[in-house]
Amino acid sequence: MTSRPRPRVLGVAFAALALLSCLSACSDSTKPGTLAQHEMNATPSAQVTAAPAAGAKVIDVTVTGTTVTPDGGRIPIKAGQQVIFKIQADAKGEVHVHSSPATAIFYPAGASQASITITQPGIIEVEIENLGKPVAQLEVQ
Repeated sequence: MTSRPRPRVLGVAFAALALLSCLSACSDSTKPGTLAQHEMNATPSAQVTAAPAAGAKVIDVTVTGTTVTPDGGRIPIKAGQQVIFKIQADAKGEVHVHSSPATAIFYPAGASQASITITQPGIIEVEIENLGKPVAQLEVQ
């Protein structure tokens, strides 16, 4: 006679797996055993030759010392819409987009920009990672 796993044991195992997934959602992709993320470098504005595509959502981000604007408010976008971050910063840093997979945008001091597209509906947190400061909540519809 073979024994079957008990529903309670399966439930506990599933809950542990779910917790582990949540805890590693914002992990550093450079460390072994952590979730991967998409990484990109923002392009210095002087090197940008094309205007944003029609219908793109442009978000101006300013980082001065520890002050960040915008400061975490909701910004509605459409699923599949191009989002362009125009960044003006007094020091290099990282915009972290908590999408799936996460996107890390490394920007230099000065003016730069980066473009992403999010296709999955939901609320996507965007922050200046090195400062722990929110930029926006992208409300993807």
